[in-house]
Amino acid sequence: MIIVKAKYLIPNPESCIENGAVVINGTKVHRLGVFDEIKSLAKNEKIVDLGNAVILPGLINIHTHLDLSNLHNRIKPTNNFTHWAFQIAGTRMRWKEEDHVSSVEKGNNLCIESGSTTIADISNTGHSFSVLKKSPLRKVVYREVLNFNPDQAKDVINKIQSELSAFVADNLLSIGLSPHAPYSVSKELYQAIAQLTKKTGIPVSTHIAETQDEIEFLKKGTGNFHILLKQLRVLTEKWQPPGLAPIQYLKETGILGNHTILIHCNYVTDEEISTIKSSGASVAFCPRSHHYFGHTNHPIQRLLDAGINVGLGTDSLASNDTLSILDEMKFLFLHYSITPKTLIALATINGAKALGLESKVGQIKEGFDADLCAIKLSDCHADNIYNRLFDVASRNIFTMVAGAICYNVSL
Repeated sequence: MIIVKAKYLIPNPESCIENGAVVINGTKVHRLGVFDEIKSLAKNEKIVDLGNAVILPGLINIHTHLDLSNLHNRIKPTNNFTHWAFQIAGTRMRWKEEDHVSSVEKGNNLCIESGSTTIADISNTGHSFSVLKKSPLRKVVYREVLNFNPDQAKDVINKIQSELSAFVADNLLSIGLSPHAPYSVSKELYQAIAQLTKKTGIPVSTHIAETQDEIEFLKKGTGNFHILLKQLRVLTEKWQPPGLAPIQYLKETGILGNHTILIHCNYVTDEEISTIKSSGASVAFCPRSHHYFGHTNHPIQRLLDAGINVGLGTDSLASNDTLSILDEMKFLFLHYSITPKTLIALATINGAKALGLESKVGQIKEGFDADLCAIKLSDCHADNIYNRLFDVASRNIFTMVAGAICYNVSL
């Protein structure tokens, strides 16, 4: 057994234990509480003393693109989403095999160092599967799907089914499908993916209600996305706009469900929020990426007030400076009126629920998998632990996944 102790232990959003400790037996949490009450178990056990730190459940990143990690500071900032996407496509066209691999490896290492223990990664090239298979992280890798030609939907699904049959999951790796967005996936393909995932139970993640351009495209068939698809020659003459708001469009395709993560939801109406709630879908909010693109007033509070499960994502290093969920929490603490307990829930329990992992991770609980991180507290003189936890100087010093120490700079 291993005993991990620190000045504070926050096993779930509602609890904070001073001088707390966690006893790990193999891959599981065996016991937790005040160290003085459980130190009798430490006769011959290894003790990891993290000092002036807070032990938290491992942080959960429910939306990232590790295969874009090598694009950090290589994409010119712009509020024009289609221009940003063109920059990414143009740069990656020149990449070699080793560039794709090193990008995922870089992202993986940054996640571990920042305290994430579970990630949901969107894989555009397939390199995430080979690289992350060897990673100590817990991960759901979503195979990204892009095809706007309705006549090719059946062929795409056949290819996906072939890939799924060859995929081998393990205790830390599972697979999902990510139809990219309504402007890059045909309605017919969305419907086919919805049927496949309902039959297999595979989780789904899709970008939705991300920009006003997307809303204009779906409702009127005009704007930047219409121009882009015309230029790419993927918009057929018979295509007609559905005339629906993004969430209502997804509802028509059948893709909404409690296994679905809706990425961004930057612009949703009250009616759409009601639809999300009824479907049981979760929402991935990426605060600093949201800020990068100049979006304002994310409806996170309206979503939470409606009882919708919201988790946090970092998006990619093409629209963010780090892959740290702790940094996302700090940003929200500074710029949004969200309570510290809710911030911790967003980064832990809610993320676990979004990924269907709430029975094994998301909190430090006896019998749960031992996924932990520890945040070194800043030396600021604030009395409130949360002010120190979310201070700019706090940092992750310890990451453990399923009882295995992946990162430790506490010494």
